[in-house]
Amino acid sequence: MTHKFKLLASTMLASFYAGASLADEAPDGSSLIVIGERIEVIGRQNGVQQSSLAGSVDLINRDQLQNEHVNVTVDLLKKIPGIYFARFNQGIVSTDFAIRGFNGEGSMPHVKLLIDGVPSNLHLGLAEMDALFPMEVERMEVVKGNQDVRYGLHNLAGSVNMHSRRDEASEAEVLYGSFNTREAQFYHGHNGERLSQHYFVGHRQTDGYRDHAELEKQTFSGKWFYQLSPQTEFGLIARYFNYEAQAPGYLTEAQSRQDPSQSASYAQDDSGDKQTRHISLHWQHDTGAYWHFNGKLYWQQFDRHRYLQYTATSPQQERLEKDQQQGAILQLSRNLGDNWLFLAGLDYQAQDNQNSRHVTEKRVRQRTFRNWDFSYNNWGGYSQLQYREGPWTISGGVRVDRFSGELLNLLSQQTRHLNDNGTTVLPKFNLLYQVNDDLNLFANYGVSFQAPTGADAYVKAGTEHELSKNYGYESGVHWQPTAWLNSRLSWWQQDAKDELTPKTDGSGDFENLGETRRRGWDLALSADLNADWSGFASYTRQKATLTEPGPGKVDSKGNWLLGVPAYTATLGLIYSGLDKLNVALYGHWQGDYYVSNFVQAQRYGDYRLIDLAFNYDFGWGNAGLRINNLFDTYHEYVYLVGAETIHSPADGRGVNLSLSYHF
Repeated sequence: MTHKFKLLASTMLASFYAGASLADEAPDGSSLIVIGERIEVIGRQNGVQQSSLAGSVDLINRDQLQNEHVNVTVDLLKKIPGIYFARFNQGIVSTDFAIRGFNGEGSMPHVKLLIDGVPSNLHLGLAEMDALFPMEVERMEVVKGNQDVRYGLHNLAGSVNMHSRRDEASEAEVLYGSFNTREAQFYHGHNGERLSQHYFVGHRQTDGYRDHAELEKQTFSGKWFYQLSPQTEFGLIARYFNYEAQAPGYLTEAQSRQDPSQSASYAQDDSGDKQTRHISLHWQHDTGAYWHFNGKLYWQQFDRHRYLQYTATSPQQERLEKDQQQGAILQLSRNLGDNWLFLAGLDYQAQDNQNSRHVTEKRVRQRTFRNWDFSYNNWGGYSQLQYREGPWTISGGVRVDRFSGELLNLLSQQTRHLNDNGTTVLPKFNLLYQVNDDLNLFANYGVSFQAPTGADAYVKAGTEHELSKNYGYESGVHWQPTAWLNSRLSWWQQDAKDELTPKTDGSGDFENLGETRRRGWDLALSADLNADWSGFASYTRQKATLTEPGPGKVDSKGNWLLGVPAYTATLGLIYSGLDKLNVALYGHWQGDYYVSNFVQAQRYGDYRLIDLAFNYDFGWGNAGLRINNLFDTYHEYVYLVGAETIHSPADGRGVNLSLSYHF
């Protein structure tokens, strides 16, 4: 199979139909990372025109996931421009990602995650995608910016929409690699005349690069879709996932340099497990050439249980979280003539959550210092009008959100209600102008909000306050100067007032950072040089600062926000001129960052990593050889506890061999 990268640039993604297939627009058999381009997610279904966004849109298709094997699913995003990572490497809390000048610490959730169109963030906003193994993923769509009218909660700076497979195929794959890593994946899909059914089973186990870092995870999913008529389809998706892992703990800076594979001596009792249970009903219906409806009902539960200790002098903690979510989504579109399109949607999510923390000694509870039982409800709706005429595509819309809920502190037996700031109104605007076949100009504007989460989101009567809002802008150009080269260049900025960040004392309370500004520029390139060579590259430069600090923090004005690297870059070079053998070289670069918003004496965390991949197509299957971190480069995650930095080294060189068979 010939693997081509087409890192296309400029601007269109659907702001309507979350279950549609971007991959349908791609040429068959090509390996795509699509960056922008004028893509109609479903174009027209039965004559119904679909909507678009103008901005930075990225897509990874299944062919680019073929030789990917990861402990955490978020690593599938490594090739996407402008994405960077915080690799805690602490058992079930392993890795988080970030975009647009936000950090990946989990302290500022800013990316909406959807799996098959269903919201999949935990209550605190963390994206829980580990239930999907690489073989089950059909494609991953990334929208950067806050111009998308479809989403409110957690859509502070963008969204990731993951779609699982629904194609007709049967295949199995096994893997063995460094650190005694074993993996098996199996997918079966059958598309009948009316009924389609799809099953996936995955298992992965590894001893880990560091001592006391064993991991084991399993997942099972089933999807059943029935086409009642050419206009109507119903579907059911069910998924179960289990993940158990040890935590190697944090090291001092000296220890991390001396032996990065060691485990902290105090962390020998640290470990955890997490589970995901999911069931959802899906429905879509067209009524001739004008209306399209799309609906979902879902129930899911995320459970987390872990023991952790940050330093040798801090106590061990036991942390338990249960997030139970149920919700409904309804979306519709209506043609209003040849040039106009109307979109609208409603969504509702109700959460019933529990969160407790205990001081422990060798996993034996000594005392409880947190025990919450709380509800969390979000209602949202949107409408948008789009106009297309000649080279112009213009859309404007508005989204509204409301919240309610109560928190019962079981230790004090006090009840507080969720901060009620009324209806949050979020305007959105998108503009694209096609100068000619090779040049597009785009711009967008949007307002998003920082979701209220944790104990500080629940207030006493009379102390309600408005949500912190982000005001985002982006403009850019997509240019294809030659038949073999594509480029996208964009400039962006997000400003916030009264930005909140969690305190690090374990209370669940927040502190007001004040006014912040995040700004930067992105460059993405792709090249199909000839029949044998193709490649891609991207570079993001960014800055995130405190422009007007909160009370008592005047001296920190102009400081960088913690956990935000000054740059991130990707590179891919693919050679497919050896008949059935493909060779690919990938590079990932990330700048260093400060570990505090206020103490900024030193930066940490920069790295430059190279991966090498070989894939041989037998016809009946594929054999893969993957070398991650080819030059065994040291890289780490660093966190500040009091006046002391703690360090978590990431994986050294790893070699994996895989073999797949297509039935």
